[in-house]
Amino acid sequence: MNAPDNRHPAVMFEIMARDQAAMRRFYSHVFGWRYREGREGFAYVDFPLATRPLLGGIGQSQTGVPGMAPGHVFYLRVDDLDATIAHASMAGGSVLMSPASVDGYRFAMILDPEGNTIGLVEPFTQIE
Repeated sequence: MNAPDNRHPAVMFEIMARDQAAMRRFYSHVFGWRYREGREGFAYVDFPLATRPLLGGIGQSQTGVPGMAPGHVFYLRVDDLDATIAHASMAGGSVLMSPASVDGYRFAMILDPEGNTIGLVEPFTQIE
């Protein structure tokens, strides 16, 4: 189903860490993030403006299935799922859901060292 008139895409996320310095190191190490300091020490992550496919959705939670708990997940675009998962594991993260392909894209989920879920998705051009 094509829905070209959808508006209000997600444009910001926050990770509220118990140990901000450790989380900044993890995300910088795994994803190469650089930070811009905001008020009260908030670390902003700016991304370059570009036209890329953007996808959002609402799914049904499934008790006991990794990655399907009630709540929300943000997904980071990565070039290589397997390499990113390995890199995250070496930096103190862990695998929540191994790579899978569904509806025209490939994705996985990891946990950061504080247990926050991070979705990973490889580039896709169009979801049908």
